[in-house]
Amino acid sequence: MQHGPLKIVICGRRQHCSKVIRQPGVCHCAVSSVVRKMSEAKVHVSVEQCIVIKFLKKEGCKPSEICSRLKEQYGEKTLSNVSVYKWSSAFKKRRETVENEPHERRPRTSITVMNSIRVNALIGENRRITASELSAILNISYGSVKTIIKQHLQYSKVCARWIPRVLTDVHKSTRLQ
Repeated sequence: MQHGPLKIVICGRRQHCSKVIRQPGVCHCAVSSVVRKMSEAKVHVSVEQCIVIKFLKKEGCKPSEICSRLKEQYGEKTLSNVSVYKWSSAFKKRRETVENEPHERRPRTSITVMNSIRVNALIGENRRITASELSAILNISYGSVKTIIKQHLQYSKVCARWIPRVLTDVHKSTRLQ
């Protein structure tokens, strides 16, 4: 593998920087100062790394070199090599934004307000009803029923009965009596 002649480039920001590099203008100090400024501005780590990838790609760095430099800077929080290669390819194709594109998610069909109301009513009628019985009655999956019960209605199963996880003032006063 034949490389061009090595050149020594002195960074304009710092006089002590004289890294031996293959492309003129690519300096480790410049990347370090960009990362430092972004961390002071409280930019999310993945967006910060995409900005660095964009910067290094415009400087002419190869994706493998970008990966190694990101690993030096970020350690375990570094994007995966595949992600770095994808972002590098996107910036090579003249992409300008560093945030992910907004996209439509699949709509939820089982975990709805109506099903939450129906589950709450069935639990109100019979506190000893099981999630599998609710699943059969409502004709929705067991996992969806568990999600509605645990996360949306905030019930927990104690002694084979569904009780609210967070007690209201009425529940607390009844408990004291």
